[in-house]
Amino acid sequence: MSTNKLWPYNAENIHPGFSVDCVIISFHKGKLKVLLNKFNLEDYWSLPGGFMLNDEAADEAAYRILKTRTGLTNIFLKQFYLFSDPKRTIMKQNIDFVERNETTKGEGQWLLRRFISLGFYALVKYDEVKLTSVEGELSKWYDINTLPNLYSDHNNIIKTALDTIRTMLPVIPIGYELLPEKFTMTELRKIYENILGKTLDRRNFQRKILAEGYVFQLEERKKSQVYNAPILYSFNLQNRDESFLGKF
Repeated sequence: MSTNKLWPYNAENIHPGFSVDCVIISFHKGKLKVLLNKFNLEDYWSLPGGFMLNDEAADEAAYRILKTRTGLTNIFLKQFYLFSDPKRTIMKQNIDFVERNETTKGEGQWLLRRFISLGFYALVKYDEVKLTSVEGELSKWYDINTLPNLYSDHNNIIKTALDTIRTMLPVIPIGYELLPEKFTMTELRKIYENILGKTLDRRNFQRKILAEGYVFQLEERKKSQVYNAPILYSFNLQNRDESFLGKF
């Protein structure tokens, strides 16, 4: 195994000029979370990503990156946009990274070229993720509405992913992918409120969701110290590939 700090990538084993960035989304304590990475020596955070190896398809590269970062293999993953703006990369950030991390002069110069990036979004259950930081990096969940200083155009990549999910809500099983087997109606509603950026009427939301038939009420309540603990619900798996949400 190479001791190169830039391993496993080098100019010979990647498809030139092409990268992959993954917007990994979860739901925790009423908030949508996005997974970010940070190199110990850098001042900015970035999306989990990397390069497509010569013997990989783009989807295979994304699944490899996701498994490395989350420990998961069965992930809801979708391509959503090709980011190709020639000015998308803040090249000074790449120059600083190469200078701090290359062990042999000139070995990291391939990182100073233009890269287009294929964006993927992934929906994962927060409690199932086993965060695994790569050596020299940190991994952390952030509230998707309160992001730190981000690398290059990654803020735009996250925004574009959310815009895409918002447009596709009627056909994405987002609650099923983000929530545990048993959940409260408030938790489900909070997911949609986070994505839509607006407050939804509690009664209307519940009535519409139950009428669509992909959620059903259980004969149990959430374990809680609170009086009149909330009722629990679950998903109707037979309907989970059908349309999930109309207009709110």
